[in-house]
Amino acid sequence: MNRTLLPTLIGVFTSLFAIWSLHTFLMVDDCLDQSGSFDYSTGKCLLENGQTYDSSIATMALVLYFVVGFGVSFFVSNGIRKLFKMKR
Repeated sequence: MNRTLLPTLIGVFTSLFAIWSLHTFLMVDDCLDQSGSFDYSTGKCLLENGQTYDSSIATMALVLYFVVGFGVSFFVSNGIRKLFKMKR
């Protein structure tokens, strides 16, 4: 494997973990704001009346995931390159 590719791969995997964590936080928080309970096994929000709640923040979340993904990947890969003094 090319040595300069490793920081980019670490950055991408770190950004995927950050997006996954952010998605979980946003979905659970939105569910709790609607007075529901989040079922982690199915990934659904169950309201008090038994209905399933579909979040209305999907468009905003997609834009946020895009920005967070690129930002985290960029900063992690550049930080690793500077830490280990790698050239691009």
